[in-house]
Amino acid sequence: MGAILPPPPAVHALHAAGIRSDELIEWQPTDEVWRVHRTTGPHVLPWNQMRAFGPILRFDHHPYPRSEHREYGIWYGSASPRACLAEAFQYSRVIDRHRGDPYLTGVRMLRPLQLLDVSGIGGGTWATRVGGNHSLDSAAHSLTQHWARSIHRAHEDLDGIIHRGRFAGSTCMALVERAADAFPERPTLSLPLMHRELEAPIGLAANRLGYSIT
Repeated sequence: MGAILPPPPAVHALHAAGIRSDELIEWQPTDEVWRVHRTTGPHVLPWNQMRAFGPILRFDHHPYPRSEHREYGIWYGSASPRACLAEAFQYSRVIDRHRGDPYLTGVRMLRPLQLLDVSGIGGGTWATRVGGNHSLDSAAHSLTQHWARSIHRAHEDLDGIIHRGRFAGSTCMALVERAADAFPERPTLSLPLMHRELEAPIGLAANRLGYSIT
């Protein structure tokens, strides 16, 4: 049986615990961040716009009730195209290149991002040290969202959280509204999943993940 994630400590205690150097990852502008996103249908956002509606996903820091919270923004990305394909199509395990006209977009940020490592990617043990554990990247959303809200309040200088994706085991990140000024005007690459240049990479990713393609 896996470890059960407890609630986070009080915000003042989390702030007092601080963040050690090996628990913080500084994501450099030379390293791309990848995202799969729909371009048609309901609730579509531009590739560089953060979602204000929530909480919905793992590290959404929006308060309850679930609604539009314009002072909060969240944006999820991954360190590789395969990782974001794995996460984007995790429920069906089918890479659907048609529904919502999805695009693969790569971005290089304008400045370094200060990201709290909750999964030990950089060798630190922040989650365990402050009273939690590394199931932050796999526990129920209601629990991880509670942690995300506390982290957001305790550490005002963070741009977000970096963690391991559940389905590719790769590096993923959840950026909050403080990172909005780091987005460039244009991505380094943005292509529809139906584009012929993506046929081979998507096929390889699907094969490695055991996903189907439509």
